Amino acid sequence: MATMQTRNPLGPNDLIASHFTLTGTPAPNPPRFSFAQRVAAAAAAGFNGVGFFIGHWESGMTAPQMRRVADDHGIIVAEIEWLTDWWCDGARARASLDSEQRMYEAADALGARHLSIAAVALGEHPDPRAVAERFAALCERADEHDLLVGIEFFPGSETRDAGAAWDIARYAGANGGVLVDTWHYFRGAANPAHLKAIPAERIVAIQFDDADREMIGSLFEDTTLRRRLPGQGSFDLAGFVRQLDELGVQAPISVEILSPEHQSLAVVEAARRAHDTSRSMIARARGG
Repeated sequence: MATMQTRNPLGPNDLIASHFTLTGTPAPNPPRFSFAQRVAAAAAAGFNGVGFFIGHWESGMTAPQMRRVADDHGIIVAEIEWLTDWWCDGARARASLDSEQRMYEAADALGARHLSIAAVALGEHPDPRAVAERFAALCERADEHDLLVGIEFFPGSETRDAGAAWDIARYAGANGGVLVDTWHYFRGAANPAHLKAIPAERIVAIQFDDADREMIGSLFEDTTLRRRLPGQGSFDLAGFVRQLDELGVQAPISVEILSPEHQSLAVVEAARRAHDTSRSMIARARGG
């Protein structure tokens, strides 16, 4: 069974460059930088791992080839995303299962650590226990591939906060838990009690970003266009890191920056800024 010490263990001192941090394009558009360029940039910046979005498979490149590129740079392809509709019935459920299988095939070849899955869409919450059972079944399938699974809550969804995500994940096996994105946390409930209620080992991964104090435009626009580098916004990221440390959370931090300014940068510079601002914030939180 997969645990936090999976086949490629990463811990709270390790940083992952989330997939969309280095694409150079607005999500969910295909990247303007190749997989090899993104991995090389991440390694040069000091990242330990990268993320991979299953919808952006590079033409002509196989998973084993990707694995060799990552291995050559000492990088783990740690995070595979993004699975949606896993809570559905009928045709949507079948399409989701097909996507899930592709994620397993990629994860097996790449040596991934965890899957990131979507919050339940607004207005699509069937019986809560049924949702929990479907998540538990997904985790059981993922466990056959030695994978952790993190459900990512989102303020504009049925799974609106960490408490709602844990209400789903608590019934799964030990490889199932919650993925905490600082953007979703601080733009939502920002309730420390929600995090405290989750066993430390069931917080699968952290996604790290900052934001302006005031939201401009819609929640969706704010999510996809205005994520700032750590320390360049209003979130109490140092306090957040200290809280995780006090709780004993051992999950790695995946830096996820989405903004036109960041996407306009050369990939090497985008990786450097994402890494250095994150390291600086974490050091500040830990008194380094």
